[in-house]
Amino acid sequence: MARPSWDEHPESDIPETVELNLTSLVDVVLVLLVVFMVSSAVMVDKGKSDSPAGVVDLQLPTGKTASNEAPPPEVVVQINADGALFQAGSATEWRSMAKDLAERMAKQPELQVRLEADERLPYQKVMDVILELQSLGIHNIGLATKSAGP
Repeated sequence: MARPSWDEHPESDIPETVELNLTSLVDVVLVLLVVFMVSSAVMVDKGKSDSPAGVVDLQLPTGKTASNEAPPPEVVVQINADGALFQAGSATEWRSMAKDLAERMAKQPELQVRLEADERLPYQKVMDVILELQSLGIHNIGLATKSAGP
């Protein structure tokens, strides 16, 4: 039997539009997406810690950080309940302490002052000392407290 040529078929037998059904293809893609989402969540959960993200096994390199450096120099200024000033545990006057602090500031611009004031001292006296320290150019001033206990 001889093969028919394309010319032998009438044009009425060939459909005018060809339709491609994509519904099943979209279904398969969505199922794969869900499978990958679930499997990646399971993989992250296997190494999960307290944090919301999974734990990644890393070996970080070492390096020098700011915590390895010596802390900036610190001067302790104490004020007792009577308003008397102390520096390094010995009584002092404001003028001599101001002169000493100004000399230290010239050498060490990052100078820190820790102010330890008696709780019975009026708040205004503490503020006066803080303002005097700031007038010397000392802006790194900390206020010492004691722990409250259990």
